[in-house]
Amino acid sequence: MGRPPKAGRTLSRADVLAEALRLLDTGGQSALTFKALGAALEITPMAVAHHVGSRQNMMELLVKMVFEGVEAQPEAATPALRIRELAHRYCARVIRHPALVTSILENPGLFGGSVQALTEKLKLEILAAGGDGAEADAVLDLIVDYTHGFAFAAAADPDRSLSLDDYAVRIDWILDRMAKI
Repeated sequence: MGRPPKAGRTLSRADVLAEALRLLDTGGQSALTFKALGAALEITPMAVAHHVGSRQNMMELLVKMVFEGVEAQPEAATPALRIRELAHRYCARVIRHPALVTSILENPGLFGGSVQALTEKLKLEILAAGGDGAEADAVLDLIVDYTHGFAFAAAADPDRSLSLDDYAVRIDWILDRMAKI
């Protein structure tokens, strides 16, 4: 038998996922175990599994929770401004949850849902800006790689000297060059 939650407390999947994300954010992938999660929530590892399923399922749920809506259609007037807004949204989430994004990069099974939809939307916007298929792929790779590099550097910076404003300046530079292709 597992330990019941503290008196008067009902534990939900959302509670378990929130604590899982906190552990991941503060300690990285190695800190996120069912044992550690159970200890933090004062429940057994089996109770954790009851709420989130397997580790893979828990990670999929975390990706869904963090990135839900990142691909929502921006209201900006031009493809370049829509690309900027989409990339900016994603960058902000990567800065906040770099260990989760590292998990996605290491486990392609986590790539899907909103993250995949964002990638597809970015490519469509690049094509709308006038790039052909090969150019669109190259620009998409450049934006994705730059965004990850910037976000991981910003997340690792103890002084927080890199901001989303810095990102915006640099992504605008990329988008300005894209318009000249």
